[in-house]
Amino acid sequence: MAGFDRIIPPGTEGKITLEMRTERYQGTIHKRARLFTNDPEHPRVVIGMKGKVWTPVHIKPYRVYLKGILGEEVEKVVNLHGEKKEPLTLKIASVSIPDKVAVELLEIEKGRRYQLKVKNKITKEDVYRGQVKLTTNYPEKPELVIPILGSIRPPVEVRPKDVNFGRITEHQLLQLKKSSKPMRRSVIVLLNKGNDLKIKKVEREKSLFNVVTRQIQPGRAVQLVIEPVFEKLKTGTNTDHLRIYTNQKRQESFEIPVRFEVY
Repeated sequence: MAGFDRIIPPGTEGKITLEMRTERYQGTIHKRARLFTNDPEHPRVVIGMKGKVWTPVHIKPYRVYLKGILGEEVEKVVNLHGEKKEPLTLKIASVSIPDKVAVELLEIEKGRRYQLKVKNKITKEDVYRGQVKLTTNYPEKPELVIPILGSIRPPVEVRPKDVNFGRITEHQLLQLKKSSKPMRRSVIVLLNKGNDLKIKKVEREKSLFNVVTRQIQPGRAVQLVIEPVFEKLKTGTNTDHLRIYTNQKRQESFEIPVRFEVY
């Protein structure tokens, strides 16, 4: 936050007050503020602030990010260190997502250093968030809250998982049949681990659309561009399916619903 004198008469001084919020900071921090003036020689001035935030318990890292692939062991360690002379005592108070993570608190150096181990438990694709609460014997900081962010992905995935072209009026459909302007949607096949992804073949259930395959990142990502065959669309809801076959044994095929609605 900043406060400052907006107008400074010639030959006088002005005051700029900068306030640094130190919540969730620890150790040495640097901040900068940019000052814009009407002085042609100094139209912009950068003011730097540097300080050291003391906290009774030093936490590193401050949050847990569990990012990995299904089937892998995903675990992170948080190191906690007491900064006071008095011995530090830590206890786990609560875990907001016990169905998704396993938490273990270890005392590494008696009364001084601890490790908090957080391990992913889920066995399916998921993105989640939660927190671990610890209690301490320090009155300045009786409770510690450590955020948890989880992102567990399959070895191979498609985005999006369904394709919807939305609603098209019969008049628009007639114009689209006459026009050369394409209507397109994309599906991305992404290999989250490795670099040997190949699309072996694609199939259409009713052939209501055409598919063009493009390499985005060789061995890692493939784009499938879908274009409707307007002559085959009828009034009402038109549904089809795109089947994608890959060379990956852990996920050899995907089926993507494709939907058109003409009214």
